Amino acid sequence: MDAVLPADVPLDRVIADGAYYSIERTQAFSEAGVTPVIPPPAHAVVHGKPETGWHDQITAYIKDKGIHAFQKKYGYGVRSLVEAQISRIKRCIGERLLTQKLASQEGEGVIIANLVNLWNSFGRCVCVKNG
Repeated sequence: MDAVLPADVPLDRVIADGAYYSIERTQAFSEAGVTPVIPPPAHAVVHGKPETGWHDQITAYIKDKGIHAFQKKYGYGVRSLVEAQISRIKRCIGERLLTQKLASQEGEGVIIANLVNLWNSFGRCVCVKNG
């Protein structure tokens, strides 16, 4: 878990798409005090075991209320904002590093991180409907 959850960063939830779902991972997040907002597969079933507590809770909730209720309750929609920001970065900077030597790539990574932090300091984009 230490590789996934840095000790010096306070987290209250982890949001990921269903490709990252596993019962063991979501249970470990839950036991660490972090809410895993990762939708289970559509064919998921309730197991009723102590080691599948979080999985059973989420699966039962989705079966009862539906996937959209799960997404709304746990804030899964925030993930789309992150995806949109990553898309903006890739369109402006590119999808890969331009330098070939490792030392140069490290420097390029620092420059890109500083640029992204500068962009984020400006605030979020505001969309206005015309007409």
